[in-house]
Amino acid sequence: MKTTPRPQTCLAAALLLLLNACTGTIYLPSGDGGQDADAAVLPDGSDESADGDTSPGDQPADNGDQSGGDSDGDGLPDSWEVSAGNPDLLDPHSPDSNANGVPDAAEDYDGDGLTNIQEYAAGRLSFLGDISPPHPLRRDLLVELDCMTDRCLSAAQLADAAAAWADVMLDNPDGSAGVGLHVVLDETGLTPQRFDGSFEQRWNYFAAHGPHFDDGGSPPLPLDRFVHVLVVQIRDDLPDRGGDTVAGPGGQRERAGVFIYHDVIYNLFPACGRTSPPLWPEITPEEMATSTFVHELGHTLQLGHDTEVGGGVNPYNVMAVPQSCVEAQMRTHGVDNDDPTLGATAQVGAARFSAAAAALMDFENILSVDTDALEPTEM
Repeated sequence: MKTTPRPQTCLAAALLLLLNACTGTIYLPSGDGGQDADAAVLPDGSDESADGDTSPGDQPADNGDQSGGDSDGDGLPDSWEVSAGNPDLLDPHSPDSNANGVPDAAEDYDGDGLTNIQEYAAGRLSFLGDISPPHPLRRDLLVELDCMTDRCLSAAQLADAAAAWADVMLDNPDGSAGVGLHVVLDETGLTPQRFDGSFEQRWNYFAAHGPHFDDGGSPPLPLDRFVHVLVVQIRDDLPDRGGDTVAGPGGQRERAGVFIYHDVIYNLFPACGRTSPPLWPEITPEEMATSTFVHELGHTLQLGHDTEVGGGVNPYNVMAVPQSCVEAQMRTHGVDNDDPTLGATAQVGAARFSAAAAALMDFENILSVDTDALEPTEM
């Protein structure tokens, strides 16, 4: 459901959003166990993002083929190990290719928290975003996406988000760079519902809408390795907020994840265009929703809001919180920037992570996967 912005009030509301967005992680009183890393909706206030790379690349083959040969009996088909492209790490004739005492199936060579057998199993799924299957020598991030009726991110938006993650400046063991963002669209017709801002309501909503895509196959799908994202209606206590990253109570990872407040974003955007030189295109609601998605996923890898680069704030990083439409354009469209290490560039024209943010990503402590807690002291 796409609502029409009120022309006379939309830009003012968006600017107010910018000034009041992302005030910080909310820590519940001791014992409640909840944290809430929120990004408001404006040109970052909430999140924005960019383009998505959907090219399959050289991915391991035959992920769904359970009948192929497995010469070494390690549970990984020969064809899959060969197509990974590194026999020193995945030799189809050795169950422990690098002779380190860890079976190939249990190795996590790329450090993304997924073992080889889990990456192989996940290849049976159909993904949006990065449509190729997970790769054992490249970092991957798995996402379960649920949406209220008429509020899903489109395939194009998910491709744009995947492009932002593909451009993350992290080197992989196979010589590539970036992170594969693999999204499974699960529940898409959830009844529209407003949220009152309480942790209990959001925790319960996460728990009630866990994954429904288990195929019962062997090896089992790594269902507990998916970050849970919900695209919902609005949060009434903070009606200008575009997204939340919510920590869970006391070890309950299934009650943690990301909310994106669709109606807020589509009520306030498009905004921040400029009709006199230098001309700037408006930030569209689709761009804002996509960047919010990318930004909030950054929080699940324990990233805080952007920080200081060279002694000042870096407004080009997708994790930044803009304080004006100028900064929103910098984060969303990269205006006046040609340095990709800072984030968005004018050449790409879409939100990106800075190199400094990439270096802080924690794939061993992913919210709603490995932990129920957010680590940064500021969000």
